[in-house]
Amino acid sequence: MSLDSEEKTGSLSAFFQEYEHGQAQQKSIETGQHVDQQVKLEGRNPALAKVLPDLNTVSVPVMVDALRRLRMPRQKGNSDLPTNRYLRILNIVRYLLRNRKYPPDALIYESLMAAMADPQGSSTGVRKLLDDMSFQNVPLTADVCYLALEALSVHPDYILRQEVVQTMEQHWFEFTMPAKQSIAVAMLREGQFELALNKFDQLLEDPGHVDLWVYDIFILECGREGFFDEMLHILKKRKFARGSDSAFRSIQLMALDMFSQGFHHGGTTFVWRDVVNIPIHSPSNGIIENVLATGARHGDTELASQALQKLAIRGKPRQQHNDAIVEAFANSGDVTGALTLLNLQQHNGRVLLRGTTLPVLRALLKNRNLISEAEAAIQSMRKEGPVPREVLMVTIEALARTRTSEAAMHLFNDMHLLTGKSPRLSDIGLLLRHASQTATQYDLAVAYNSELAKIDTTSVSIGKKSSKNDQDNDDATVPKTWMDQVEAGPAFDVIIPACAQIGDFELAFKFIDYAKNAALDYPAWRFASWVEPFIKLALDAEHPGVWKVVDLLDQGHDAPAMMVRKELQRRRIQRRASS
Repeated sequence: MSLDSEEKTGSLSAFFQEYEHGQAQQKSIETGQHVDQQVKLEGRNPALAKVLPDLNTVSVPVMVDALRRLRMPRQKGNSDLPTNRYLRILNIVRYLLRNRKYPPDALIYESLMAAMADPQGSSTGVRKLLDDMSFQNVPLTADVCYLALEALSVHPDYILRQEVVQTMEQHWFEFTMPAKQSIAVAMLREGQFELALNKFDQLLEDPGHVDLWVYDIFILECGREGFFDEMLHILKKRKFARGSDSAFRSIQLMALDMFSQGFHHGGTTFVWRDVVNIPIHSPSNGIIENVLATGARHGDTELASQALQKLAIRGKPRQQHNDAIVEAFANSGDVTGALTLLNLQQHNGRVLLRGTTLPVLRALLKNRNLISEAEAAIQSMRKEGPVPREVLMVTIEALARTRTSEAAMHLFNDMHLLTGKSPRLSDIGLLLRHASQTATQYDLAVAYNSELAKIDTTSVSIGKKSSKNDQDNDDATVPKTWMDQVEAGPAFDVIIPACAQIGDFELAFKFIDYAKNAALDYPAWRFASWVEPFIKLALDAEHPGVWKVVDLLDQGHDAPAMMVRKELQRRRIQRRASS
């Protein structure tokens, strides 16, 4: 061997030193057991044995053939390949250069470049090989460029990839379909999604055949980045390129998981059709639940019903599944169907809550024309039995919020007739928030008084409990009274002045007593919003009972006390002026 060849052989020493570092364990697995005798399996290359043989017994042509085969994909006729092709290439090339004095020609660089496409390779290795070829004046081949692009699709390096592309253009190397695929995949992994998708569309327009794995990588990456429209476009192309084989079934399930997690309706329904029609598909319960949620969000009752049916086959549907199917009907605009489902669920033993009816409420508020359909559905249900109170209340709330509470009073007054139950304090409080007429507020006050008689209104000692808590915790909170628990404060702010305006001071003072007695040693009622308007109305009416309240307020120097004093002084001045 010439001195020049020896120098070229030594030029790759730095490359091997870098890739030998950190691979001692893997190398021992690859070379730990040598086949000391010549392998005699006919038709098989001994250099491709499962365990690296003693290469001293293998001829150079056989090792060269092994390197060529290691660059090819594992397929029929080339299936007898070692598990770790990366290490096998490095071991054979190292042996050829050091022990057989094989010249570092294009084959050597092509083989090492092929190894760089392995996950253990790197873009740094690609650059070193290209620089070394140039330094050693080894003629650049198209295969080296193709293999470099393949390696850079695994280990992205935008600058180096551009250099390889420019080099290919300068040498007039053909951009084959595999090379174009490598460029597109590299763009994708570099994060240049728009360019990568444009490149992929160009590949589809080219006359050549795009490998299925390229489709699959684009589908996966688009899903990970949330580009569901693009993902669906490629998935449709993938299905057309190759039917529902076993690999595509795995892609479909993965796509269904991603589409449904992102609530992408078009993608979910596209894949779901195959899942329903092909029994071999078996998505997990989590995927089916996401499909159900997607159908619910987009108002696709067919999709949601099919998903719920699959869940029901696997076990009893949970409460969240029932909520989703109701949401599907509500979002589709089928309020009658949603309310009917709620009615059936209650008859089957489910306890309905306000949160269960929120999808129906959103649908009614979005399209006010549906409220009349909800009222008709309630009357239809009543013919078969009591209507669930939450079904009635969601319609009442929609009427109150869109047309004021006055428009909902006919349903409210018929609550016991329709449901067999009385209104709750929270139901009355909801109507009070949207009532615009004093007469309506007073009617609701009468109903509120009736319901207050049914609950425990025992006083709470705030002072003792708060002082005890203060000793243990600097951030102690004041214990809740019964008024806090039922949120009676906002209701009192409306009904007490309403009773005074109507002239029913007896009922007004009854509510005031409730407020005062909620916490005898913590007069929070003094700061309530109802106090000032009530005092003015009661003084105007010259009701004698107002002075007890005035005396309680006219203590200290807080805001309520100052308000009462100013009001009394204003009235004294008015009397003097009029006299």
